[in-house]
Amino acid sequence: MRGFPAFLTLVPVLTPTPLLAQKSPALAPPARPHLVVVVSVDQLSAELMQTYGPELTGGLARLRQEGAFFTEAYHDHGFTETGPGHSVLLSGRFPANTGIVENRWFDRGTGRLVYCVEDAAARPLPAAGPPGSSSGSSWGSSNARFLGDGLGDWLQAQVPGSRAFAVSGKDRAAILMAGRKPTAAYWFSGAAGFGTSTTYAQRLPEWLLRFDGGLQERFATRSWLWTKTPGTPEGRVATWTFPGQVIRNGALPRLIQGAGMPLDKTFEARFRKSPFLDEVTLEAAEALMDAEKLGQGPATDLLAVSFSATDYIGHSYGILGTEMRDQLHRLDRTLGRLLEVVRRRDSRAWVILSADHGGMDLPEALADQGFPARRVNPPVFLNELRADLKAAFKVDADLLLESPEPNSLYLREGALKATGLERKAVLARMQAWLRARPEVADAFTAEDLAATDPSATGSPRDTSLRVLLRRSFRADRSGDVLVAFKPWVVFGVPPVEWATGHGTPYAYDRRVPLIFWGPWKGGERPGPVRTVDLAPTLARELGLQPGAVDGQALDLGRAATTNRKK
Repeated sequence: MRGFPAFLTLVPVLTPTPLLAQKSPALAPPARPHLVVVVSVDQLSAELMQTYGPELTGGLARLRQEGAFFTEAYHDHGFTETGPGHSVLLSGRFPANTGIVENRWFDRGTGRLVYCVEDAAARPLPAAGPPGSSSGSSWGSSNARFLGDGLGDWLQAQVPGSRAFAVSGKDRAAILMAGRKPTAAYWFSGAAGFGTSTTYAQRLPEWLLRFDGGLQERFATRSWLWTKTPGTPEGRVATWTFPGQVIRNGALPRLIQGAGMPLDKTFEARFRKSPFLDEVTLEAAEALMDAEKLGQGPATDLLAVSFSATDYIGHSYGILGTEMRDQLHRLDRTLGRLLEVVRRRDSRAWVILSADHGGMDLPEALADQGFPARRVNPPVFLNELRADLKAAFKVDADLLLESPEPNSLYLREGALKATGLERKAVLARMQAWLRARPEVADAFTAEDLAATDPSATGSPRDTSLRVLLRRSFRADRSGDVLVAFKPWVVFGVPPVEWATGHGTPYAYDRRVPLIFWGPWKGGERPGPVRTVDLAPTLARELGLQPGAVDGQALDLGRAATTNRKK
């Protein structure tokens, strides 16, 4: 099993910076199709595409070969998580402007951590889970925390009769690609099937009730066994043992669900980190297209689909094991089926593919290959910082709020007032302590970032840490200090829930595929571009006037002479 090429894994990239890919509105827009499908594959990094791409023969291979493939596309913000990444793709805005700065942040108004799409005013349909999960709570999910608008909003406002839908394995992916006022948004809700919230409908449509009923029966009566796809090469086979936890690569087949086994949270966790999640997401998208007759009307319909299994599998098993290799082969088949279904509905349909972020392999595996990879225990790290602040200022008060991860740190304002300490002095001490830590690349106060211009130009390969974090910073939501840890650092000792992760400002998390499949000239486009360019590019190609965006329209070229937009 080959690893990633060495020149791709260097952080930062130390190659000469080429000119950015040409951005130009020179050509007239082509005729609008009746259907546009935007696909996000959660955690599909450019490295995964390069590592496994040559083995593939299905839909992913077809997109790479026939589409306008930007091989150097970057998320140009610092906190590369699912919520921020999906908020960027169809809005054309950095997380600082979408408001989705992280998957979770501390809400100073309520005094607690909030999930990026939780909404106490919304109710789940059917019953969904506590914020960040999918079953058993009265909490609903919505776009209430998303700011601005997106491609679906521009399309519906400017092309009468157009509609915008989204479907995903995750609520935050569907919601944050759907825009401000979608026609509908649906996401996987565990054993109940796919659902939505009262923000988008007062009851589930009949077609979805029928689909969910069939899915529930399959969950209860069939066995779901993940076996390696015939012909797929073996990936890494290895075992790592931690206190109370064993992580195995290459342990296929895996029983995901046996007939009659409880349909509880453990079922949902197993199902999510299997290729079956993508397969039922495609089935739900097909049922949606059939029921709503997408692409069959006189206007243009937009469907955003986010496949989530790659992310769960990457978190659980790393990206170079047999599990991920088989997942990419199965995803290739799933996308092949999607392309056929879409083109049967509209022979001129467009499909665009990208990802919300990349990911890294298990730090233990990377360390074996010579990378300076390590794990950081967040509670231990934060307690050491707390102890330093208490000693430096000779106070007993806890000056820091609790944080699940130490990359966004919040001060306890009440403790500052009670101790009479100056905010500036405490922040300076925190920043100095952080910058002296061997795990930390840099740390910036809210004041530092507020004074930083987020519109810096130049290649996204070389964007500074300060600017990247500025684009993930919003004063009313972000911490008082934002931290960039060094490359190959993973939070969690032992890993407990996830074996590895993402979220860093480095190329392995920021660089993702960007492919436009339609009336454009196919082939690789090597110049670096940004994911915020996707939405304005599609707006230009559809003849739409976008809202405020941070990206620019890319020059896609034409495969052949096309008509002007209808």
